[in-house]
Amino acid sequence: MNAVTVSVVVPAFNQAAYLAQALSSALNQTFNDLEVIVVDDGSTDETRQVCESFGDPRLRYIYQSNDRTMGIGARNLAILEARGEWIALLDQDDCWAPDKIEKQLRRAAEQPGAGAVFCRVRFIDGAGRTTGQQENDLPEGDVFHTLLGRNHYYAASGIFKRALLPTMGLPHASVGLGDHALWLMVARVAPVTVVDELLADYRVHEQGYQAVQRRAGLMRLADDAWQVSLLQATLLHRACAICRQAQIRSLRNVAQLYLIALRAKWEAGSFVGSSVAIKRIVIAERRRPGVLLRETLKLAGVALKGLIHPVT
Repeated sequence: MNAVTVSVVVPAFNQAAYLAQALSSALNQTFNDLEVIVVDDGSTDETRQVCESFGDPRLRYIYQSNDRTMGIGARNLAILEARGEWIALLDQDDCWAPDKIEKQLRRAAEQPGAGAVFCRVRFIDGAGRTTGQQENDLPEGDVFHTLLGRNHYYAASGIFKRALLPTMGLPHASVGLGDHALWLMVARVAPVTVVDELLADYRVHEQGYQAVQRRAGLMRLADDAWQVSLLQATLLHRACAICRQAQIRSLRNVAQLYLIALRAKWEAGSFVGSSVAIKRIVIAERRRPGVLLRETLKLAGVALKGLIHPVT
């Protein structure tokens, strides 16, 4: 098969209602030397039919059984199948402005050393109505330290060079916050640049990733943050004080997430499965024994209340 300039990778699972718009926004780009790779993560809706309805030879459909990684495994497979010089991420419920790829490639030509190009996103609801836009700064250049502990880019906003893959690798499917993990891995090996324009739409709705994460519970959110911190630890620059301090802050943030999750569980009188969270809090806060003691006493009070008068 012939190489293309851009490979658009789309993990899909049971959101056929939005998928058609996402794929249309990719296939109708003003820059059309691209392929679109959809990896269906075991959908039981009309995902396959939506893909086949386009009849476009640039669209490749791949089916896999659901791997329970919330799309990370499916995205990784699509990336490994890519033939383009650039790889562009697009989630099944997001969409692009028609000239997104053209403008990002133009920016890449102006900054030939850049390994990735990002843009700003607009927020839309389930019906496609605008609800806001990304307001935070879009850092560029060597952004690795900036990304430690906090993500600044949305999945649908970024394209990166496929040539980086042998050096950077891919996030393990167990890393729940896959976008953040991927951009960290890109930034570790290459500088990035931006097109500071609204060129992608990020859809916020009850079937979206963030909403699913909220329903999965506070403990799942803390677990995902812990996995990202473990990944960060493998990427840190050796003997770098900035990296070391950023990792300490990241672990402390993880500890706070676990503390919030434990309080919620224990207030409800539920204590099963708490030991892993406690161990990780101790690891994260081992440099601050006073904080550990204070938080332990607070949790003991919560546990006592949960045993006597559990919140239902």
